Amino acid sequence: MRQNKGFTVVELLVSMVVLLVVLAGALQFVTAQSRTFRRGADDMAVVQNLSYGVDNLDSQIRTSGGNTTDAQPPVVYASDSVFAFNADYVSNDANDISAVYIDPDAPPEQVAGLTTALQIGIPGSAPNFNYPTQNYADGSGFNSAAETITFFFTRDASTSRTDDFLLMRQVNNQPAEVLIRNVLPDSTDLPFFRYYRLLPPAAVNLLPLLGPVPANQLPLKHTFATHGDQADTTRIDSLRTVLVSYQVTNGRTGTSERKQRISFKIPLPNMGLRMLKICGSAPVLGINLAAAAVNVAGVNKVNLTWPRAFDENSGEKDVVRYVLWRRRTAPVAEVYGDPLTSVTATGAVNYAYTDAQNVLSGSTYEYQLSAQDCSPKLSPAVTTVVVIP
Repeated sequence: MRQNKGFTVVELLVSMVVLLVVLAGALQFVTAQSRTFRRGADDMAVVQNLSYGVDNLDSQIRTSGGNTTDAQPPVVYASDSVFAFNADYVSNDANDISAVYIDPDAPPEQVAGLTTALQIGIPGSAPNFNYPTQNYADGSGFNSAAETITFFFTRDASTSRTDDFLLMRQVNNQPAEVLIRNVLPDSTDLPFFRYYRLLPPAAVNLLPLLGPVPANQLPLKHTFATHGDQADTTRIDSLRTVLVSYQVTNGRTGTSERKQRISFKIPLPNMGLRMLKICGSAPVLGINLAAAAVNVAGVNKVNLTWPRAFDENSGEKDVVRYVLWRRRTAPVAEVYGDPLTSVTATGAVNYAYTDAQNVLSGSTYEYQLSAQDCSPKLSPAVTTVVVIP
């Protein structure tokens, strides 16, 4: 009778040992891969956190002074951890031609200048600095469109670390929002904010120089209500650059901690200017505006056409949009109000816009067109008249 041979106990033990060795190696490989992926995810989170903070600080601080009134200060308060300034950064009016960004959902409290009725203590200021002490109106008597924006670094009370900070942003008197967490002071002992200001030229016929503001002179405050006072001009209004320095971590400690340092300069191109002037002279239009009345299915419309401005594809090449206004001149005489619309400059040879907004029969309308550059400055306007049958 044939007997079936099997594995011996020794052979089974050897097989099990080999299997365990293979499994242990595989487990170590999987663990190492998991650790690598986790480290990569932490590194990516740090970079994204860092990039988000840099983008917000750079894009907003450089607009300091944009579309402020003559009396409204560009920079309000500057310390080693707080920077407060005025700028027309956001508007909720789709026809606003002066704001940097249009956000139809922006609350009204964040798209206009602060008034004395809504006076605030600048967050993070020490001692507390109250602002504003007067209202700022434009030439027509309307409240300034430039809101007060404050960036400040403050201790994160939700962690046990004593060196963990938050980067905060506040607009006007609205609640401050957290931009980024897990912020540490700079590893080279630079403050969060350091400032460079315009210094007198070293000699006649030499250009002014930029020099750092000594730490013992901070904080700088716009102490006079009206912008342009000599005492402020030689101090806070002389600022031209902000150096921002800090570190961002992944929120872990020990060997799991990941850090990334950033130090970058933000220019203040509007400081010392009465209006935003960063694209050269006012744009040259050098074209005519044509208008033709039509009636489509019983609806009156006006077709407006014009060629591109001289400065769009030649000259300073800085035209970013075209702005249209409309007023009725008969049977009643109206004045120009807010722009009818704006048309983005796209490099096209010719542009067109159809006005169908309450165009009344038997009326005469005058349309006005200007080119606008990135300052934003407007060119001298051209006009045309059309009669609606």
